[in-house]
Amino acid sequence: MFKKYLSYILILMLSFSVMASEDSISQFTYGFLKRVNDFLSEGDYESAEKELSILSKRYFLNEQSYERSLINQLWGNLYATQGFYQKAIEAYEASLRFRKIPLITNLQVRTNLAQCYFQTKDFDKVIDTLLTYKNLAETRGQEFSPQNMLLLGIAYYYEENFEEAYFYVSAANANSLKYKEDWLKYELALAVKLNKINEAIEVGQILVYINPDKKEYWKQVSGLYYTQAKDDESLAGLELAFDNDLLEENKEFQDLARYYLYKGLPQKAVKVLRYGLEKQKLQKNKENFELIADSFFIARDRKNGITFLEKSLDIEPDPKIAFKIARFGFEDENWTLANKFFNRALEMGWNETPGRIELLLGITQFELGNLQKSLGFFNIAKEEEDTKSAAEGWITYIDEIVKNS
Repeated sequence: MFKKYLSYILILMLSFSVMASEDSISQFTYGFLKRVNDFLSEGDYESAEKELSILSKRYFLNEQSYERSLINQLWGNLYATQGFYQKAIEAYEASLRFRKIPLITNLQVRTNLAQCYFQTKDFDKVIDTLLTYKNLAETRGQEFSPQNMLLLGIAYYYEENFEEAYFYVSAANANSLKYKEDWLKYELALAVKLNKINEAIEVGQILVYINPDKKEYWKQVSGLYYTQAKDDESLAGLELAFDNDLLEENKEFQDLARYYLYKGLPQKAVKVLRYGLEKQKLQKNKENFELIADSFFIARDRKNGITFLEKSLDIEPDPKIAFKIARFGFEDENWTLANKFFNRALEMGWNETPGRIELLLGITQFELGNLQKSLGFFNIAKEEEDTKSAAEGWITYIDEIVKNS
């Protein structure tokens, strides 16, 4: 159902980008543009070029016409899909010279232009183009998409502005409806580069959760935990002390567990931590329950991992942890779990990325078959700039379902 919705929204956007304008175009021109777009979709670049050449001759004298702007946009698409990025840049820049270009078209052209600048390694212009996009979108109540946040972040990375790179890459992940493994890897790499160890561990936890079979991830998380532990010699002493039932301090259990995680032995980490709890030497607190949860996740035991995250919530309410559990449920399409913990996060005062949790709750309720409840959440989400576009798309989609049922 989720994929079906995305296809529906894509069709709406394509139609809207051509048709939504105060400057109407003739049926003749629209027919040509549609044929060109169809040829591009089919990979028939020769036919697309022939059609565009005919149209370009018709409108070549009037650079300030909406038709000419659309023609230049399609020239840009034709060149970009064939890898002629410099020619595509010239075409997109020409398209933007039309002063009355509709906002939705303007933003799409800027997205394409930024991607072409990226391909030519002109990262300064990527940044300028996307910041212009962002300002235009925010002033007109449109979304600055997670895809563009990511592209902006990577451009900042290549310009060696790592703080801004981290800001936009982490924002892209925070605003994405579904976890994207490659995006999370970028965020992890930047967090490590900036020595944001706690943030890096948190992203690493998500990567371990969504792809537990990839050893690279749990090795990275284990290594990050190891940086918080003691030196090798002391840790070897802790291991011997545990074998002889001589560990007494909370931190000793933590350090030994982190050492085992670093060595790739999450089951031993779980054993140490659970033994400490049983003997009442490891404190029953949020930090320790989260460490046990992470050990289970690295051991590929999602069920027990989530159980201990829930225990951490019982000890100390934390909307961030509730949201994390909900996102894990959302990722697994466990809609009941997602619904429960998105609501708990809301009750605890979750307020990061306004509208995001309502959007996710709307999708969750939709998947649970509660259309009216989902509409209620989407109506809240559409009041926020970052979620307005997606929420309105869902509302339109549900209206169509109701109308056709």
